Amino acid sequence: MSRGERFPFAAPAAEGFTLGEPADDVERYAAILLGAAFVERLCFDYLDLLGAPVDGEIILTGGATRSAYWTRLRADVLERPVTLRENAEPALGMAVLAGGDPAAMIRTSAVVEPSDAGVRGPYLRFVAELEQRGWLDGRAAAHARERTTR
Repeated sequence: MSRGERFPFAAPAAEGFTLGEPADDVERYAAILLGAAFVERLCFDYLDLLGAPVDGEIILTGGATRSAYWTRLRADVLERPVTLRENAEPALGMAVLAGGDPAAMIRTSAVVEPSDAGVRGPYLRFVAELEQRGWLDGRAAAHARERTTR
């Protein structure tokens, strides 16, 4: 929406971009979702580079979990299963932390397994573009590339 990025990299001049030219509004929307999923993946890659544990369960919350397409795309890009809860309201997490027995308050509605959707190549192209623009440092880019081979 505005210039600049703070995480997963610091680049005050960063701004949105598209690789290629979408044919129509549907393709443009799909590209925006894919880009958001790539940034999410890059966040996990960067946290891993910093030594943070990133191997736990991924639980998605919020209104976007009602989109099967978006949920599947995120699982595919992350190459990890994502868990959906029956009540996906983000505020529920705080209530669980304050309230006691999480098992009684949270029920899983679905676990979406990643498919072999072929998103590694486009993700690596995205990482290379960030590096070429000078927004992502070489160490972080190399780590992101290395993690796609695990």
